[in-house]
Amino acid sequence: MKHLPKLVLCDIDGTIVNTNWDMTPATRQLFMDLHDKGVWTGIASGRPVDDISFHIAKWDLPFEFDILVGLNGCEVVNHITGTSTLTHTLTGAQLRQAVDTMRQQGFEFIPFVYQGDRIVAEEISEVVRTSALKSGKTPVQGSLDEICQDNAKIMLRTKEEAETIRMEQYLAVHPIKGLKGFRTQPTLLEFAHPDISKAVPLPQIAEDLHISLEDIMACGDTSNDNEMLKTAGIGVCLANGTEDTKACADYVTKLDCDHDGLAAFLHEQYPEL
Repeated sequence: MKHLPKLVLCDIDGTIVNTNWDMTPATRQLFMDLHDKGVWTGIASGRPVDDISFHIAKWDLPFEFDILVGLNGCEVVNHITGTSTLTHTLTGAQLRQAVDTMRQQGFEFIPFVYQGDRIVAEEISEVVRTSALKSGKTPVQGSLDEICQDNAKIMLRTKEEAETIRMEQYLAVHPIKGLKGFRTQPTLLEFAHPDISKAVPLPQIAEDLHISLEDIMACGDTSNDNEMLKTAGIGVCLANGTEDTKACADYVTKLDCDHDGLAAFLHEQYPEL
């Protein structure tokens, strides 16, 4: 690679934090090095922006990320221009359709959503409680009527990865009209607007920053990162990433997220860091 990108946009889980959800000192130093070189930094996550901000506070960086892309592209906060947008939300009826359709096929899962400072789930399992802990939100048990209110997405938590894969395979053959289902963690399937992805805001972000898509590096590890990696000028997948995401990337790191994979890759590619 000839020169540093102008914007580095990263997923969180499996990309810039390890499996204990911690940002290692090497990755923290990477962002400081990028910032010192004048490279804009950003986060692109399936989490809402307030959840992203909760994580950023724990990393104790001496600057703010320039771009925050939340809810898989529905929510964008641009700290350079001082603007924020929310698009591509779903109706409660659409969320209910996702749950009902998958249950009719015999799949087992716990549906839940983000609602402000709460995670509202049909059942508060240990995994849901952990999700709430990771998000800084309060877990609340609620009925499907309470869960299926207008929102950007609904999440279905399974007990094992095999069930998530079966759900993903079913949707590949039987898509639900008006919805897009995709895996974001081994035991998590999400439904969102069919037109949304982390790639959707990239052209507007590039225009607002007066750069080209070729100037953007996108980094991720799983299916909801695929379009972003393909759209950015440089797409990087972590060694721990899923095979479909590796296939979308220009580069796959040698090391995984537990061994500073992204930091090692960027420092190797750009000695000036």
